[in-house]
Amino acid sequence: MIIVFLFLYALAGWKFGAWKEFQSFYPTLLFFIIGDLLSQFLLYDYSMWEFQPADHLSQTLNLNHTIIALLKMMIQYTATVAIFIGRLPETLLRRILWVFFWTGIFGATEGLSHYYGIMTYHHGWHFGWDIAFNVMMFSMLIIHHKKPLYAWAASIPVIIGLWMIFNVPYTVLK
Repeated sequence: MIIVFLFLYALAGWKFGAWKEFQSFYPTLLFFIIGDLLSQFLLYDYSMWEFQPADHLSQTLNLNHTIIALLKMMIQYTATVAIFIGRLPETLLRRILWVFFWTGIFGATEGLSHYYGIMTYHHGWHFGWDIAFNVMMFSMLIIHHKKPLYAWAASIPVIIGLWMIFNVPYTVLK
């Protein structure tokens, strides 16, 4: 099922992505990927969610959490940024609606992933946190695209806040 989701994101990216403007949103793609890599690194022993091979194809391909997370970064995030930033509306109201639209897309993917056993939640994380996080994440991608330093600065309190909300023990750090 994860392969199907990734294929659909790749297809949507190919069809709707603003690839002629790739250089303009490439830094935002890197920001997105770095954020996930940082999360994977810091929470290696205290994951809020984990990916699992829940279907025959994923099991045959020996997909595990790390491989699935990296494939999502390479395919899903690239396609998402190519469409989300590449087709970013001009007005504030339309941008807000765009954020909610994409939160819905990611929410549907994550909800189905959880339903089919591809993604499991841990340490108090749940679907509601997915939705709230996605609203913040898509908003942060817009900020990064327009003012990268503001997004980096705003990420610090978000990380600290989530760390505190979920009582991540200091001992999980190496």
